[in-house]
Amino acid sequence: MAEKWQPWEDELLSNYVKHNGKKWTEFVQHCLPHRSSKQCEARWSDMLDPRLKQGPFSIQEKQKLREAVGKLGEGRWAEISREYLPERSPRRIANVWSSLSSASEEIANKHKRWTPEEDQLLLQGIDKYGYSAWTKIASEFLPWRSRMQIRNHYLVKLDPNVSKEKWTDDELDLLLRRTIIFGQKWNKVAEGIPKRSPEQCSRIWMTQLDPGLNKEPWTSEETLLFWKQLVECKGNFVEVSEKLPGRTRMMCFEKFWSTVKKDPEFCLVGGDRIEQKKQENAPEWRTRIASLVCEWLEHDMSIREASNGALYVHYPGKWSQDELDKLKKVVDQEKSGLGELDSEAWKRIALHFDGRNAEQSKYQYQAHAVNNDKKKGTWSEEEDSLLEKLIKEHGTSNWDRIIRAIPHRSQRQCAYRWYHYLQYKNREGEETQIVRHKRLTETEKLLIQEGVDMFGTDWHAIHMVYLPTRTPKQMASWWYAHTQKQQAYSEDISKNRKWTEEEDKVLNFAVQSNIDTTTGQVPSWAKVAKMIQGRTSSQCRVRWMYSLRPGLLKGIWSYDEELRLVDIVQKYRFEAIHINWATVAGELGTGRSEWACRCKYNYMQKKGNRFAL
Repeated sequence: MAEKWQPWEDELLSNYVKHNGKKWTEFVQHCLPHRSSKQCEARWSDMLDPRLKQGPFSIQEKQKLREAVGKLGEGRWAEISREYLPERSPRRIANVWSSLSSASEEIANKHKRWTPEEDQLLLQGIDKYGYSAWTKIASEFLPWRSRMQIRNHYLVKLDPNVSKEKWTDDELDLLLRRTIIFGQKWNKVAEGIPKRSPEQCSRIWMTQLDPGLNKEPWTSEETLLFWKQLVECKGNFVEVSEKLPGRTRMMCFEKFWSTVKKDPEFCLVGGDRIEQKKQENAPEWRTRIASLVCEWLEHDMSIREASNGALYVHYPGKWSQDELDKLKKVVDQEKSGLGELDSEAWKRIALHFDGRNAEQSKYQYQAHAVNNDKKKGTWSEEEDSLLEKLIKEHGTSNWDRIIRAIPHRSQRQCAYRWYHYLQYKNREGEETQIVRHKRLTETEKLLIQEGVDMFGTDWHAIHMVYLPTRTPKQMASWWYAHTQKQQAYSEDISKNRKWTEEEDKVLNFAVQSNIDTTTGQVPSWAKVAKMIQGRTSSQCRVRWMYSLRPGLLKGIWSYDEELRLVDIVQKYRFEAIHINWATVAGELGTGRSEWACRCKYNYMQKKGNRFAL
């Protein structure tokens, strides 16, 4: 049996054909003597030819294949490839046809779980045709099952030579030792473990024994990196797992499906887009889903409840001035026909803005687009009294009526005044008095921390349950100042932590995923840092600019470089008080970073180099 093709063999074969053509005999003689000419030709035509589409067949392609076989008959694979499936090779088409069920998709779906009757039919097929004749068994005994379904079910459930019992400690010890000796060649590993299949050995190793396994919950940085890599690897879980240390193919598989099927927030965000299209095969669908998840994670979309109880997707982010100008024009057009705008009108307005909903459009219009005549600054006692009276009358769910009664204030101003001040205003006769103009006590700080552990940053809930004597704004101000100090302290500690090889790989990938190809610059280092746990945006930028950026020259400085550096620095020293080292590095033009130039010049001065004095 031929060994599995390795990536280096595929690369060698592709490069040879690109430069020398399809000379299979010569290729085998000079490059891969352990392969035959037919093997190389088949590998090229089935897997490596760039004109062909790779991966599983889509539902649409399977329908075309059934239609073609119905019209032309079996065996005419070259003709079917030419007329119906030009992006698939004849051999690939023949292999897929042999695994397709002759029954309809509906019948196949009805037989997902194996029944005892099916088990008996499978055993009869084994008795008649022997082990591994899966195509014949499928055709005669189980036409609604594919040959792979039959093979896997027999090996996992029915094979009498394979033990279904729990692995003993001796077996686990033997598996560990044989894997150390033979690597992940599971057929070879399983030969020395009685009644254990290669599939069982592989599964136990990947889920229990591998010392490099990371069994901790997925971090937010690791999660974003997983979905980015899934896009990069075109839906291939095996390739993704190789780029995520400690995570196996099965872990990646489970991570994918736990989000797609079990995360209610993503299901609402994705909506109908989650469904696989007929023209997509499985890897293409997974790649598209990964792009959707990346968009969801990077834009911090969240699910919110509207005033009528309906759920909607909230897209945060500041509106640009162009969006506000466009919003004013669209609203003016709607008003010209309606006068007052109802909820349906705001929904129509929101359709003009990608990623914005009716509530956001209405809020932005009231807060920014029509606030030229609004009063700014301190609220008077009369205004406070009027706002309290209106809220008592209409509640906090009908701001439209409230702002009509206070025309010189916007909805945003009224809501902010109520939620941050008037709601907690000390009144005569109240038992609980809000404490103002006093520092938080240590007890209060501990209560806030306990409240965050319980409710997150829902400051209103923390105020009601833990600290009724402090306003949500007071608690939030202290908390964010406190967490910023902690973050700054963590940064100071992590600055001295050396970058690992794995971190450098992730940083390279993150930069390439976010870089602007037209300018060659990274628009947001914060997005890059989201993929690297324990590193800040500034650390990522410095590491990339001064250590990993392509074209950087490192190592010993030449004598000519030193003289050239001194000349440039001396020139700019007379022109400006502060030297722009980026300009110096650019003019030097040898690939040295601005940091390297600065350090080198300072070192020369410190050592008393006569040219740098």
